[in-house]
Amino acid sequence: CMQPKAVGSCRGSIPSYFFDMQTGQCTPFNYGGCGGNDNRFKSYHECDFKC
Repeated sequence: CMQPKAVGSCRGSIPSYFFDMQTGQCTPFNYGGCGGNDNRFKSYHECDFKC
């Protein structure tokens, strides 16, 4: 949850969420499909629960 948003190195567009340290909220973004980091969740609820 403390890592920055990482879209990843591929060109996909997978709806995901990350925890935004600036706002203290889970925020939607489009994940590219590969790479990235652990601050990526499949749903708002998963992000909210874990962070």
